[in-house]
Amino acid sequence: MNALYDSISHGLSPVSVWVVGFGNEYREDDGAGVILASRIYEFLREDRGVDANLCLEHQLLPELVSEMTAADLVIFCDADTAVYEDGFCIREIFPDSRLDGFNIHSMGPEWLLALAKRTGADKPKKALLATVSGERFDFSENVTPVCLARIDKALNSFRFLWYDENNDKNNR
Repeated sequence: MNALYDSISHGLSPVSVWVVGFGNEYREDDGAGVILASRIYEFLREDRGVDANLCLEHQLLPELVSEMTAADLVIFCDADTAVYEDGFCIREIFPDSRLDGFNIHSMGPEWLLALAKRTGADKPKKALLATVSGERFDFSENVTPVCLARIDKALNSFRFLWYDENNDKNNR
């Protein structure tokens, strides 16, 4: 079917995907993760027929682990002040129980994966973090045009990652 799908399922059964977008939609580009997650979900569910679920949050909370461990693949989407060469970064992430500080914002996707592992869960099998570079994080419901373009680029990159280069080129 495709490279990412096959790397998770090994051809055995349908893959379940949980797409998590987090960020504050009232802080300009901080809402980029929510927008990207919605678009990835739509691509997976409507365009590819994948068993996908969508979760949109202002921040990550430990309570999300119970839902997350029902999925084979979890895709976290967020905005960042970091500047990436292409305006975004999509990478595989792994459990990491270290916290960056002592507040609710300290819990990143890696920490949630570590919590899931600590509970004995064998899922998710794989986790990705798609991060979009933001320009402005002031009070506004409008994402900047630059950030919207980066969201589009990140979505196109995810589509490329999802498709198998040899078998699905016509669907890109």
